[in-house]
Amino acid sequence: MMLGRPGRPRDPIGVLVMLVALVVAAFVGATAGLIWQSADGFGDEPPADEVLTTETASS
Repeated sequence: MMLGRPGRPRDPIGVLVMLVALVVAAFVGATAGLIWQSADGFGDEPPADEVLTTETASS
């Protein structure tokens, strides 16, 4: 049993367009992530509630 009319042309599903959109979105997302990671928005100073300690070698 066929679904729909047999003479009706099928709509293209646009797989190639979806693939290109997915690849472009992946590259845009990766670029945005790298820019966000390398951005100096947070500065080099540790937060006020974080205390950094170093171990010194005893001789």
